Amino acid sequence: MTEQIDRTKNYYKMKKMILRTTVSVFVCTCFALMLFSCVSAEERAARQAEQAKAVKTALDTRNYKVSINRMYPMKGGSKTVSYGYCIEVRNDSLISYLPYIGRAYNVPYGGGKGFNFSAPISNYREQQQKSDKRHIEIDVTNEEDIYHYTLSVFDNGNCSLDVESRQRERISYSGEMDFTSRNNH
Repeated sequence: MTEQIDRTKNYYKMKKMILRTTVSVFVCTCFALMLFSCVSAEERAARQAEQAKAVKTALDTRNYKVSINRMYPMKGGSKTVSYGYCIEVRNDSLISYLPYIGRAYNVPYGGGKGFNFSAPISNYREQQQKSDKRHIEIDVTNEEDIYHYTLSVFDNGNCSLDVESRQRERISYSGEMDFTSRNNH
């Protein structure tokens, strides 16, 4: 009988010890997660500030590239586009390499250049709309058409683009600033 009581006492002591260990591990894990989340929030804020600074510098120097990942034709649904479509502003020139789906009114035989060209910028207007958003309007003309690009750029690098032309239906795109292939050195 004494032996059975001793086993029961040992069982409860062991159970108590396991419970204390589990609670200690739980408290340590919670503390580590809180500490990690604070560090992550600080790192995230630092990354966001760095991204906003890179966006501002690129826009201020008029040397930037916007990689396009979705297009929004006037009719039909949005479409994901493959890698490589973009617009680039290099000081006083616009390089446009964009897909197009929509109605064309009066274009050269075979479709012409569409939105794939390089041309000097005839008009460039920029304004801060919100604390984290800049609105840019770019006008260009080539031998086929007159184009009006309206670009909205957020501090996080996300962009939306509307393109209007006299010979084609308006179309919109979304994408992000691309800092991987900068040529501004």
